[in-house]
Amino acid sequence: MRRRKIMEVKSIKVEEAFKLFLEEHKARNTSSNTLDTYTLHINAFMQAIDAQWLSTAMLDKSHYNYFITEMQEDDNKKDTTVASYCRSVRAFLYWLMDNNYMESEPLKIPKYDKTIKVTYTAEEITTLLAKPQKDCSEVTYQTWVFINLIMATGLRLSSALSLKVSDFVKREQLLYIQKTKQRKGQQIYLNDEVCNILNKYISLFDLELTDYIFCTANKTPLRRRTIEDNVATYNRSKGINKTSIHLMRHTFAKNYYLQTKDIYSLQQLLGHSTISTTENYLRDLGLTVSNSTAYNPQKQFVQQQQQTSKRRSRKMQ
Repeated sequence: MRRRKIMEVKSIKVEEAFKLFLEEHKARNTSSNTLDTYTLHINAFMQAIDAQWLSTAMLDKSHYNYFITEMQEDDNKKDTTVASYCRSVRAFLYWLMDNNYMESEPLKIPKYDKTIKVTYTAEEITTLLAKPQKDCSEVTYQTWVFINLIMATGLRLSSALSLKVSDFVKREQLLYIQKTKQRKGQQIYLNDEVCNILNKYISLFDLELTDYIFCTANKTPLRRRTIEDNVATYNRSKGINKTSIHLMRHTFAKNYYLQTKDIYSLQQLLGHSTISTTENYLRDLGLTVSNSTAYNPQKQFVQQQQQTSKRRSRKMQ
């Protein structure tokens, strides 16, 4: 429950308040992707309620509820999409409340049925990772390299597109991730196959240390939409209807956990700030997360003592 402020509510234009909201987030160094999401979602909210005629003091819960209803009546909007829009709008409205631009009142995100994300199957992964023909186009080859990297590391798209050749250290089989969602540098180890694929790709495309790994013929970094379209085209050419790059990250997370049961290492690889985020991630994939308290040093110590006692008994015999 949010506290109700006693001070008199200030009043400015909603559109002006939104500019201030964005300026504050830019000052906090909020990621450009998050800012773009806020802009898209909150602009939709302001358009739905005709915000150009409203001041912040006129806003209340009814405007938020009206927006939810409008979104839910749009057949093109999934329940998860509506919830995503509402999270952004609620963040903006709570900012208004915290800064005394509107009366404080609780706002709820509409509930939705959580479905289990269907990842790429083993057969689909094998098909996608199969080396393309020698006479394939440069775009096809580059897309194949990109898919191999994402499938092997679970990198976010934004992190992968920010990689430069200098971030790849083949001798140590290391990849330095300079751009992450949490704004913390990260390094990951690559397997032999991915190292060799990257090394050959960099050589074939004649890339310099300062070049982006995934770039255009003019050495400018690939745009997000471009690589998304390239992956979609590549996948469909292989007879695979799944085209989501983020689903490759989900697939990596699922397979890594099934193979290792090591949620803590997975948290580091995915770049999650808390272990609970990783746990929720796995639950969305239909996995039952092993008990985080399963590690019992006392039990391990007792087992070691028992083994020592058995060895001593054998010697005495």
